[in-house]
Amino acid sequence: MRGAAFRGSFPIPGAQRGAVALLVALALPVLIGILGLGIDVSYWAMTRMELQRTADLASVAGAMRYGVSQQVSDALGTAATVAELNGLPAGTRGGAGTDTLTDIYGAYAATVTFAAPSTITVSITQAVPRMFSGLFLSSATQPVSARAVAKLAQRSNGAVACVLALSSVSFTVLNGNASLQMPGCDLRTNGSLTINGTPSVNVSNLIAGGTITQNGNSTCSAVTCVQGAPQESDPYSSLYKGQLSLPAKTIQLPQGQTTLNPPPAGDAYSWSLNGGTYTLNPGIYYINGDFNVNGNVTLTGTGVTIITNGNVNINGNADVNLTAPATGGTAGLLFGSTNSAFQLNGGSAISMTGSIYAPNANLIVNGSNSASGNCLYIVASTVTFNGGGQFADSNCQASGMTPIYDFSGVASLVQ
Repeated sequence: MRGAAFRGSFPIPGAQRGAVALLVALALPVLIGILGLGIDVSYWAMTRMELQRTADLASVAGAMRYGVSQQVSDALGTAATVAELNGLPAGTRGGAGTDTLTDIYGAYAATVTFAAPSTITVSITQAVPRMFSGLFLSSATQPVSARAVAKLAQRSNGAVACVLALSSVSFTVLNGNASLQMPGCDLRTNGSLTINGTPSVNVSNLIAGGTITQNGNSTCSAVTCVQGAPQESDPYSSLYKGQLSLPAKTIQLPQGQTTLNPPPAGDAYSWSLNGGTYTLNPGIYYINGDFNVNGNVTLTGTGVTIITNGNVNINGNADVNLTAPATGGTAGLLFGSTNSAFQLNGGSAISMTGSIYAPNANLIVNGSNSASGNCLYIVASTVTFNGGGQFADSNCQASGMTPIYDFSGVASLVQ
């Protein structure tokens, strides 16, 4: 009797093992599910980290590109390309409007957007397989997303070059007592810069792709000098290069007239002026050969563009006052030249508003020359300012002008 009571007070080992086995059997699917979910969540987290890194790089690259080109489409395309270079498969690009670009391939979808004045947002989503959790959930994939926002912080000074020398193998030179007065913008060269003597230099920055050499002066102690800068591409190539072709037919410049009109459609002028006062009516003046403005000539014109396949020489004692068009296909373009020489010679007084685009030319400002303008941009192969030459650009806000953006800001993540 006591034995039976004893067995009733304590379960037998076999029954206990059976109960534990039953509990384990019941809990095992839950434990496996939790373990599988943990593996899935860890994988999703790693995937999100990779997507975030890609989005960060792409958004910063897009903002940086916008700072260089000021073109929204260029910035969006750069952001998408950088995303593809950092793990996003190259997909089909599309978009809604001019401020959004999409890049879609299989399980990946990226959206790049631009918001004025200079913000690039990159959002990337990847449909990631549910390896274990898919056994318990209806969907076989888990959307994982990352988002990055980069903004261009504007520089306090500079950010625009008034003079750009494109050649990376040549020297831009400031000689003697030349005067360069561009307090609101930069002098930029893809090559090296040599400063000889004691020129008067008032610019935001002197920026060279090569070195900056000072001979007999300490210019860089008063002006910010940057050496080894990235190469600056031709900012006007897509804008103006297609405008530099001349008509095949050449006619003589009308003689005995003091008010001149652009050549008829399909014609270019053979140019020669000697003495007198002349006014150019608005329009495009195609010049086959050299464009010379000789001594004792006064030349004025508003809304004019001069395009030549020859050299440009504005010689001693000439008085030139010209302004580029504010609208149209040559808006902002004052001179376009495909030749190798562009000279503003000693003794001339020059006031010009517009861009000088001479990508193959060595542009020279010679002694005792006064060249100025409310807004005057120069893009040439090389640039030389000789002793006594003066170049001034006081307020570059003219209508129709396209600025030469130069290190316009610093791109950084804001989200």
